[in-house]
Amino acid sequence: MSALLSEQMLVLFLILALGSWLGHFSIRRISLGTAGVLFVALVFGHYGLSVPKVVMDLGLLLFVYAVGLQAGMRFFRTFRSQGLRFIVIALVTVLSGALVTALVAYVWKLPFDLATGLYTGALTCTPALASVIDSVNRMGLGSSAAVSVGYGIAYPFSMVGVVLVIQLLPKLLRRDLQAEEAHWREEQALETPGIVARQYRITNPNVDGRLVSEIDLHRLSTVNLSRVKRGDKVFAATAGTRLQLGDVVMAVGKEVEVAKMSVLLGEPTEVQMDVNTDVKSIDVYVSEPSLSSKKLMDLKIWDRYNVVITRIRRQGLEITPTGTATLEIGDSIRVVGESAAVDEFEHLVAGKPARADETQMVTFLVGLVLGVLLGNISIPVTPSLDLRLGNAGGVFLVGLVIGHFGRVGNFRLWVPPAARNITRELGLMLFLAGAGTNAGAQLVQVIQQYGWSLIAIGLLVSSVTVVTGLILMIPVYRMTTLSTMGALCACMTNPPGLGAAQSQAETDLPTISYASVYPAALIFKILLAQLLVEILSKVL
Repeated sequence: MSALLSEQMLVLFLILALGSWLGHFSIRRISLGTAGVLFVALVFGHYGLSVPKVVMDLGLLLFVYAVGLQAGMRFFRTFRSQGLRFIVIALVTVLSGALVTALVAYVWKLPFDLATGLYTGALTCTPALASVIDSVNRMGLGSSAAVSVGYGIAYPFSMVGVVLVIQLLPKLLRRDLQAEEAHWREEQALETPGIVARQYRITNPNVDGRLVSEIDLHRLSTVNLSRVKRGDKVFAATAGTRLQLGDVVMAVGKEVEVAKMSVLLGEPTEVQMDVNTDVKSIDVYVSEPSLSSKKLMDLKIWDRYNVVITRIRRQGLEITPTGTATLEIGDSIRVVGESAAVDEFEHLVAGKPARADETQMVTFLVGLVLGVLLGNISIPVTPSLDLRLGNAGGVFLVGLVIGHFGRVGNFRLWVPPAARNITRELGLMLFLAGAGTNAGAQLVQVIQQYGWSLIAIGLLVSSVTVVTGLILMIPVYRMTTLSTMGALCACMTNPPGLGAAQSQAETDLPTISYASVYPAALIFKILLAQLLVEILSKVL
């Protein structure tokens, strides 16, 4: 048996399997998730088993890179749409936890590595833990195992505490969640109207006998015509379609824009438009690289392919396909036209069927190279203090930028959601397996030396962070209860808490708020955790 356990790869996969199994157990919707790997690894480490360091380092970089790619899709958009509100919430909330950690560490004379580990655990932030371990190893001071011990002690109590706060918050505030959601739906309908389809019967004599291209719809509104019904026949409204009085046309666009068609075309009507099987309407995923970043006006969809694009969906948003709109890999587009034409265009847009599931490895790996290079650049903070992002921080920031822009220079990057998820989860598990076995060797010794006061310190840091966030969100910014719940879970990077919040909602309001705050909170935690290492290592 001892001979088998000396095989490090066997130990590694055994930790991953048992940790994943443990993470699936839940009590009142609270589960360890991937963190189950850490706790199994702590036990293995206590008994002297270990995981190769290179495996832990690889897992760390894959994990933070995947997180950056995912967060980048929303981070910069959130900054533009919400201004500084979510940025301020994220910064002030996580900064309060960092200040309390520094104060407690100074008063109780805690080692800087243990204190920063408690901070990352109290805020349940594994990427911050990764950045701290990376900084400690780079500096050659302290112990990365002590960092993991602090994380492992504070993490479970913070995770459970936040879930309890989320479950009790509506009762404590005496808020009507259903009324808040109804009000939010009304606001959303006004601010971000969805794309609708309406039929109009052509009664305007100025349109009679004119081609669709001659009407120049986009001069009046951002609307597309998708179908025409003449008698019993339905066909696609392409650029070369000549309209006649009495025709019924389907207009697609925003509600306020579609309403303008009654002035241009004629009276609104309700007519069945799908009676002709020759007309086909399908959703296609764009996976052909040659179409990426191309404007629809340059592609001349009407003229070349005899089909109409009526909707573009990108990262959860609907975009009206005007001439200046671009196609990007991963877009879902609604195509209408004659069956043969639609099939031909689908073959062009989808490219090879396998491409939608392929990761462009050259760009993916170049991003990792750039991240490691960025992480090793020294940034002067004071005359005596230089800050380096480290490999983890550099890779995360590069992933964030690539996730937003989708490219490195002229090279596009498309990482399918499934590939992104497996990279994130597997990387995290590999990292936690290595960090846990390192920490397990010192866990009992640290608890014996500092006692259960470490748990109290972790709870204090977590509590101050939560209270600070609630003060900002409710009295200051007057956020709705569900938005507050989602944003608080993002500040604490607590997915189980988000699950508890979403279970009380009928809309996606908690998830939207979580996704808006999460990238900023994650970035600030990573940077503040490293700053804590730099400062506390010189003060304590």
